[in-house]
Amino acid sequence: MSQKWNYNNMEFEVDLQDADFAERYEAAFERMALDEKKVQKAGKNSEVIRGYCGLFFNLFDDIYGAGTSQKLFEGKINAGLCDQAYAAFIGAARQCNQEAAQQRTQMMSQYAPRQNRQQRRHGNRGGGQW
Repeated sequence: MSQKWNYNNMEFEVDLQDADFAERYEAAFERMALDEKKVQKAGKNSEVIRGYCGLFFNLFDDIYGAGTSQKLFEGKINAGLCDQAYAAFIGAARQCNQEAAQQRTQMMSQYAPRQNRQQRRHGNRGGGQW
C-alpha cells in the first residue's frame, strides 16, 4: 500500500511494495551513504551546508527524477528545509512498511493452521517437559 507525502505544496508517492520504486529507493540511499563520506564536515559553514543539502538533493532526484529537488526547495540551499522534507519522506516510508507488514500478518494469520489444545499446551509448558 502506497503512502503520500507532501512538502512545499507538492505531493509524492512512496510505495516500497513496488519493485521499481524500491530499486530507486535502495540505489538512492546507497549513493547517499557513499556521498556522505565525501561531504565536508568542517570548514566554512556555507560549504558544509551546501554539501549536506547536496545529499538530499541527490536523494530526491534519484528517487523521483532529475529536477525534483529544484522544485521541492525552490532553489534554496537550506539545511532546515532539507531536514523537514527528509523527515516527511521517511515518515511516509515507515508508514508504508508498517501497513504492508500488518497486511501480511493479517493475511498469514488468516491461513495459518490452527493449533489444537494439545499443541498449545505443549508450547506453553516449555516444549512438553512435564
